[in-house]
Amino acid sequence: MIRAFLFTLLLIPLFTKAQVVLRDTALVWQHHDFVLTEDHSMMAYTTRDDEITEVMFSTAKVIENELIKLVVVPEYGGRVISFVYKPTGHEYLYQAECGSPYGIGDGNFYYNWLMVYGGIFPTFTEPEHGKAWLLPFDFTVEEETSERVHIRMVHTDEIDFSGAPGQFNNGRTNITCQVDVTVDQNSAAWDFDVTLINNNSTNQNYEYWTCTTLSPGSEIGETGSPLSSKIIAPVNDYRAAWSPGNWIGDYGSLGDFSSIDELEEWDDMGIAYADEISGNYWGVINQENQEGIIRISENVKTPGLKLWTWGRNNVNNDLFDFSNGGADNYIELWAGTSLEFFSDAFLSENETKTWKETYVATTGMTGVSGINSKVAINLEWDSEAQLLVYELNSFQMQRIELVMSLEGNSIEQKVFDFEPKGLVGSVSLAEVVKMDGEYVIDVSVANGQGDVLIELDKEVFIDILEPLSGVSSVQLVAYSPGSGKLSVISDKAEGLVQVVDIQGKTIHRATFNGQDLMLDIPNSGLYIVSLKSEDGFLSKRVLVK
Repeated sequence: MIRAFLFTLLLIPLFTKAQVVLRDTALVWQHHDFVLTEDHSMMAYTTRDDEITEVMFSTAKVIENELIKLVVVPEYGGRVISFVYKPTGHEYLYQAECGSPYGIGDGNFYYNWLMVYGGIFPTFTEPEHGKAWLLPFDFTVEEETSERVHIRMVHTDEIDFSGAPGQFNNGRTNITCQVDVTVDQNSAAWDFDVTLINNNSTNQNYEYWTCTTLSPGSEIGETGSPLSSKIIAPVNDYRAAWSPGNWIGDYGSLGDFSSIDELEEWDDMGIAYADEISGNYWGVINQENQEGIIRISENVKTPGLKLWTWGRNNVNNDLFDFSNGGADNYIELWAGTSLEFFSDAFLSENETKTWKETYVATTGMTGVSGINSKVAINLEWDSEAQLLVYELNSFQMQRIELVMSLEGNSIEQKVFDFEPKGLVGSVSLAEVVKMDGEYVIDVSVANGQGDVLIELDKEVFIDILEPLSGVSSVQLVAYSPGSGKLSVISDKAEGLVQVVDIQGKTIHRATFNGQDLMLDIPNSGLYIVSLKSEDGFLSKRVLVK
């Protein structure tokens, strides 16, 4: 059987080109057989698993530079279907191996059916994937140089489908949606800028959502999110919408966002909305390999964030089985001009609305404290070890300088050459203060010319301890997940050993007396190993592969 998602592409070796390239390509995809009417509604379909249609998208485009490769499909919903980060060789967007029409006649979608392909794409002028998810967009090249490629995809809503379910009531809006995708030389960040144009001389109601189907850190051709994948967003509460049995909460009720921010926590499929976004980013991090995809936008014109997954029981489904109906393990996040589906936004007469969306791949990061199109940083306070841990990504191929200061005095200043897989380090704060208490650490990152790229601060409580005497080293050696060895080399130290994962969950806690310890390590990932006694402490971050 032909695999469902085939690229006629090969990855170009890292850093062999110092320019941005645009070229034609063709994609092959598959879906279960069906026949549509002229108005895109379902005429007939098969439920047989051996009746599969092979589809070729012959006008697809590749845009790539030294760091990233995008594949764009203008003819099927104006979408970016693939985003590969070359330093890892991994895919960051989901692609369905085989499409299956589902929801046929259920009244949930504009054409009364839907099929999942994947990627990042615009949906308008109705909710629930809108009208244009399967339609061709006009394509033009706006700029093509060795330093920048800028392409444009455009579609105008002139559709008023008489068979649409009643809640899809915006009618023909004559709104033009313009998507501009831009890739620059020496940059791992790329732009997906959206412009909406009201071509009417009257006010027009509509909905717009950017749909993102995310599976960062996936093998190319085998996309999917592990259950430990985490939604990263500056959100405290969510508003429950629909879910089977209301497992996610009664409609409109508020819940703690941290209770549904991992795929493993989704008992079933469901819909929730961020109650409020307090920052300029959201995305997903694959916690198995610390690879993520983050959308960066001011979220002023797109204040809505919708969350959807198929639930934790839909992992690596056979999508050639029609009965699965497209259910698979990816995380679907949506950016909306309104706060929830079936809640219209409005454009005044002849109004144009535009905003910037930037997407980046993160590596070696477990969260986000601050981010923009140039750099990302995550700050974590390890209270056990009294360490301020930083995880740093640069999205430009340039030298950067990290500066940390406490009460106006520099406590850390380091210059880094560009590292495509990110940087991790820590600063011991117990050594730079004389009294216990709460402190604010100021952090900034600048480029090689001294231009500040990002600034933020971190509140910490410092509890001063003297270094633990008699301990010369700590090692966590993993032969395979589930079999690890913690070696404590000590002549006289006695105390407590603690192993904590990156979510703060204690994996092991045991006493030690200078003897080697054998401890089981349940999964690959990042761990903090701490030793404490009455005399002091020692701590080390260890990556188990």
